[in-house]
Amino acid sequence: MSVYESLRESLLGLGPHHPVLKLAIRAQAGLNGFSLSSTDKALVLRKDSRAMLLPLNHYPQVPTAIHMWNLYFDTIETVEGVMDFSTPGLRKYKRTGVSLWAPGMAEDDTMDVYTARYTPKAGDVIWDVGAHAGATVYFFSQMVGTTGKVYAFEPDEIAYEYLLRNIELHDLKNVIPVKKAIAGETGFAFFSMDGTQGAGIQNFSQCTDESLMRKVETLSFADACEAYGMPTYVKMDIEGAEADVIEKSLPFIQNHRIHFAIESDHRVHGEFTTVPLVRIFSSIGYDATSSIEYGMQFTWGEPR
Repeated sequence: MSVYESLRESLLGLGPHHPVLKLAIRAQAGLNGFSLSSTDKALVLRKDSRAMLLPLNHYPQVPTAIHMWNLYFDTIETVEGVMDFSTPGLRKYKRTGVSLWAPGMAEDDTMDVYTARYTPKAGDVIWDVGAHAGATVYFFSQMVGTTGKVYAFEPDEIAYEYLLRNIELHDLKNVIPVKKAIAGETGFAFFSMDGTQGAGIQNFSQCTDESLMRKVETLSFADACEAYGMPTYVKMDIEGAEADVIEKSLPFIQNHRIHFAIESDHRVHGEFTTVPLVRIFSSIGYDATSSIEYGMQFTWGEPR
């Protein structure tokens, strides 16, 4: 781990409300050509003629907004160059014209990434693990059609509320919402219940608010398959817990043909989870590939 990365992890460990973390994020914004200010209602991130508004307590989301700046402005409609994520609302996606509810910062359009190695088809059973408010759930629902199913796993109470809104808004009859976390083991875990895309299990999240920790029900991958049936394809974005989930259900996964597409741009024990995921999938004969070409680390595990 570089000195910069070590410092970054130390700062994140201070918690989302620590003044030193806020100063560091402001400094990072400046170094990347952005200005970061605040009003009495929102954080304002600005670069050139574009601006993004975030809730006042979402400082840890600023680095993500900076990193994915062009993707957001390329894929989500704005009003006069302003993308207002400071309050819940409908976000309209440029490519499809579809509007989806989000509690704050919208989910970026990464469907091309998730379908880069396997494209779900009619009749497939998809698990969207870390479904958040359901942007990917919507698109998967269209892909598998009336003969397929989409299981949307989301333990965060705020995100789950908006997931249900999107299911109702678009009448997604083939989507089954599941208010549980997929984890390494079945039982319970403390979860950062903040409604952001960075919400996750405490043991793996880098920046968590202790006041928002809630106990959630967890299922191992194998136990979830027993409860809900076998998926054809799994999209996973669970903020660092992904390698633990796969490794602890390895014999089960080895004996079934499941396509995996995983966001692995999460640091655990000093390395991106891409590293252990590629090793783990390769150890059971899966074709394991990873790429950062889409702006973030992603890993795919494909049965041979």
